[in-house]
Amino acid sequence: MEKVNHQKIIINTFLKVLLMIFVIFILNSWPNIKQSFSGNVPPLNYWLDHSLKISNIILILGFGGYFYYKDLTAQKETIEKAKK
Repeated sequence: MEKVNHQKIIINTFLKVLLMIFVIFILNSWPNIKQSFSGNVPPLNYWLDHSLKISNIILILGFGGYFYYKDLTAQKETIEKAKK
């Protein structure tokens, strides 16, 4: 009898959340990135203030939970199909 591999699900979820954080950071900081190409680099705290908003943190946590739940149910369905 197979069991759900929680460690694999957690690692997959963590990687997806890291990718999502990277994408959100790039999208929120795009004007600063364009400005830095011309040599005007804003301070790091200015970049972080515009990227780490409470709405983005809620979004990241919500999607992290969704990714975990989706992978968990997919793995449970695979186990059930293997039993039959």
